[in-house]
This record gives sequence, C-alpha cells and structure tokens, in this order.
Amino acid sequence: MKILHLEGALGWGGQQIRICKKIKALKEKGYWIALGTFPETKIFYKAKEFNIPIYHLPLKKKDLKGIPALLNLIKRENINIIHTHTSWDTWVASIVKLIYPKFVLIRTRHISTPVGRNPLSWLLYNIFSDCIITTGEFIRRQLIEYNKFNPKKIISIPTGVDLSIFDPERVKGSLNKNGFLIGMISIFLEWKGHKYFILAAKKILKEIPFAKFYIIGDGSKEAKEMIEKQIYSLNLKEKVYMLGFREDIPQILASLDILVHPSYGSEGVPQVILQALAMKKPVIATNVGGIPEVIKNNETGLLIPPKDVDAIVEAVIELYKNKNLRDFLGKEGRRLVEERYSFDKTIQKIEEIYKTLLKINI
Repeated sequence: MKILHLEGALGWGGQQIRICKKIKALKEKGYWIALGTFPETKIFYKAKEFNIPIYHLPLKKKDLKGIPALLNLIKRENINIIHTHTSWDTWVASIVKLIYPKFVLIRTRHISTPVGRNPLSWLLYNIFSDCIITTGEFIRRQLIEYNKFNPKKIISIPTGVDLSIFDPERVKGSLNKNGFLIGMISIFLEWKGHKYFILAAKKILKEIPFAKFYIIGDGSKEAKEMIEKQIYSLNLKEKVYMLGFREDIPQILASLDILVHPSYGSEGVPQVILQALAMKKPVIATNVGGIPEVIKNNETGLLIPPKDVDAIVEAVIELYKNKNLRDFLGKEGRRLVEERYSFDKTIQKIEEIYKTLLKINI
C-alpha cells in the first residue's frame, strides 16, 4: 500500500496539523506514506519537523502543471491511494484519475462551509472520489441531505486526541498562573471570532478585574495587525496577550481556567476543543458546524450563540463563580474524549478505510 496526501493550502492551522500527525502515525506503523505540496505552503517546511517524506508538486490553485506532475509521480512510485484535503488538490487528482484510473481517490472535507449544488461539485464528490471523510457528523449530514451525495461513500472521522500528550495528570502549565486565565487558541481567520473574544474581555474585566486573556495562534500579517489594533483601541494591552504560534499547547491548556471558541462558521469538530476537553478544561463554544457534537450544553461545556459578546461574558462569569461546574464539565469532557475521540481510534478507522477501498478496487 502506497499513500500520498495532497495539501495545497498556504496556511498552518488545525487542518495542516491534523494531516501531519496522521501521516506521521501511519508512517510509524510501517506504511509507505508521503505528502505532496509546494514550497510556498507552510506545511512544506513543517512536515520536515514530523519527518514526513515530501514530494514537490505544483499544486497552486489553477496551475495545470500539477496534473502531469502528479500523473508522473503516481506512475513512477506506483502509488495506489491519493488522499486530498482541498478542492484544487481534488480537482487535480480527479483529472489524473480520468487519465489513469489505477488508484483510489479519498477526499477529506475539514470545514462545514456548504459545498455548491452544481454539476462540478457532483462530479468531484459523487463520481471521482471513492470515499469522502468528514471531520464531523454535521458535515457528513450536510453532504448527504443538502448535496444529495451518495451516503455509502461518506464517513465521519473526527480528529482524535493523543491522550498520552494531553494528560491533565502529567502536564504542567507554561503560563504564569497569576489571576483567572481565559484563552482562545485558533488560526487568525475572521470567522474564528477573535474580535468577539476581545470585546468580551473588556466587559469581563468589569466583573473579574484580575482576569487575563491569551490569544494563541498565527496567521497573515494583516489579520494579526487587525487584532492588535482592536486590543490597543480598547486599552487592553496589559490584559490581552498575543502569544503567536506555540508548540506547547498541552502546557498552555494546563495553564488556562477556561477555553473560549467563538467561531461563527465553517467548523467541523475543532481539534483544540477536543484537546481542551482531554485536559479537563471547561469550554465555552458557539453552536455552529460540528461543535454541538462534542459540546453538550451544561454536560461537556457551555454552548452559546455565535457573534454574541454578552453570551461569552455571561458564560465566563458563570464558570468563574461556579468551580463545581468547571470541575464537572472538565471531568465529563475528558470522559467523552477517552470513549470516542482518542487518536488511536482515529488512525484505526483510517487504516480500515484504506484497506477496504484497496480490496474493492484492486
């Protein structure tokens, strides 16, 4: 079995981290597995840190040179599974499959933005792809009910958490535990809701003056400057700290009292929410996309409407005043991840898909 993942997105966020971790895990189990991308992407360099074999492919959007390059690579290396993660990657692989159909094509859909109901989407998902993996049940239902794609081809496999790394009994915090610490961990995209987190911070400080707010993540220079400008305009520079991209996410989570995830769209099941639950941290998150699959209100976290600053404020204050609720949500969150969202189970499910599809198509 030879497997090649394709990823042409330029940024470095949850999607790219998921890809690298899964490739690394399967490589360590003895599979021939590699990544196809190009140097302008951040994953091109980050994958080297994961010791992942990389093939340089021209996968820039609308660059047709990717088609012959991928075709030649598949033939040369005798690759029999192509696993794509963005629409252009999938288009390139689909056209190659029309020319040379001797491989299995798998598409992972990471976000909940609706897929267009048009003939091209129908070809991409329902005809060319042998299997579609979604990162949450919400996305799976959307593809079946809204797009009317073949349900037999679509399976939900949320990204699992490595419970040996995200272990609240072993991991020590890396932030100064002086005050009540509230965090947001996310790539800088508008729909992730950073501005609502910052607006809420201003109001929360009136009730919890010793609260501190941490923003962990990275993105474009423009997005970073916009967030910094909002922090300065609200005079919060001594209370809201931007830490940039961090590798020590388990230690960051160990330091926090609450994680807030104020996204208002395009979510599957966010990896950071599962990681926070694994660390027994109470989570406040919006009821969008696949989030309600894991955050059950007052059971594994607090669900709030999107774009609602006052709802964030009220939820934070409720958790601040009620330590018993924080402890209960943390305990139930950890139990949920152990039962349903461990990384080992994720890898096992992906292995089963690869083996099943190869058996059917060979």
